[in-house]
Amino acid sequence: MSSARPILSGLVAGLALAAALAGPLQPWSDQVLPVTSLIGTLFLNALKMVALPLIVTTLIASLGGLRQPPGRLGGIALACYLANTTLAIAAGLLMANLLTPGLRSSVDVAALLASPASGLPEATAHGWESALLLLVPGNLTQAAAQGNLVALVLAAVMLGLALRLLPDDLRSLQHRFWEGLQQMLMTITLWVLRVAPLGVFALVTSSASQLGWSVLTPLLWFMATVLLALLLHAAVNLGLVLWRLARVSPVEHARAMSPALWMAFSTASSAATLPLTLSCLNERARVSPQVTGLTVPLGASLNMDGTALYECVAVLFIAQLLGADLGLGEQLVIVLMALATSTGMAGIPAASLVAIALILDQLGLPAEALALLLVTDRPLDMLRTTVNVWSDSVAARVVARYADRR
Repeated sequence: MSSARPILSGLVAGLALAAALAGPLQPWSDQVLPVTSLIGTLFLNALKMVALPLIVTTLIASLGGLRQPPGRLGGIALACYLANTTLAIAAGLLMANLLTPGLRSSVDVAALLASPASGLPEATAHGWESALLLLVPGNLTQAAAQGNLVALVLAAVMLGLALRLLPDDLRSLQHRFWEGLQQMLMTITLWVLRVAPLGVFALVTSSASQLGWSVLTPLLWFMATVLLALLLHAAVNLGLVLWRLARVSPVEHARAMSPALWMAFSTASSAATLPLTLSCLNERARVSPQVTGLTVPLGASLNMDGTALYECVAVLFIAQLLGADLGLGEQLVIVLMALATSTGMAGIPAASLVAIALILDQLGLPAEALALLLVTDRPLDMLRTTVNVWSDSVAARVVARYADRR
């Protein structure tokens, strides 16, 4: 991704300034840290401000712009994407609850952060029943004000499907409106992300100055948890899908897809890997171009297993680090929001950063804690992108098998 180097530079500069403020520049810390804290908060607020309407308009414009129903193969592909992403989230939740990486710290992180966790909001504090009630709020305006992403996504899906049923003239008019609004919001998002290096610099400076090296151990546990969850999903979940549903050897398929997987790992970009993914499936795995032409571009937009898994583990890690006890209802909210954000924000740069901030906000946890994850983001981004591409290829093999069964 083109913005990776400036963001990495901001991260390194933030760590350097934090070290200086703990050493020779310590007399200046009381003047510098309030400024960096303010800049970091402004950056996070800007991301959250534009992310919610962008997800909604993207879904409406995408669904409303469908010229015709996706058909039988498209339906199989969509079902496979949903199943794969759900399995990925389950793997992430399992590993995060088993390894509890956020509980590996001996420091009270919540007390050190400028905005400590203040407990969960009422809407999610009473178990899975209240979590389900989030799906159908009585007031969409209030849901938007409260950041109820799940309800807004469901409303956007219904609006997009209803848009398709309008007469041609009204449908064209409405689609152009939502598409134009989506493009405007995407432009604003890109403007915000242009200052991401400054935002990252400010966030890392503030957090690192307060926490020092005390979070190194839980961060290593966090990276190990994400890695193990990705391996579990890619090897076991998707391996079984290949073996039982596609009737393909996972080892042979991995050998055929190896060039695309290495490309995804090195670039951390599903879009940049797309041509090579198509080539590997068509020429090495012998999948029909009619199948790959439908499933691979669609999967690159909708099938984001690694991203959804990472969001779940990251949110649970931060919750554990801050001492927030997330029960079944709150974890159900995480599942639904990870499904929504991994699909609705697929084409947005730094999508996981924006999505995690939204989920933390919904759970009443401070988005400032995101700064703790920035150090680990690049290597984990490479890994989760590889899993995204692997999952797209698995879905293509499943669709290819059922394409011949009429």
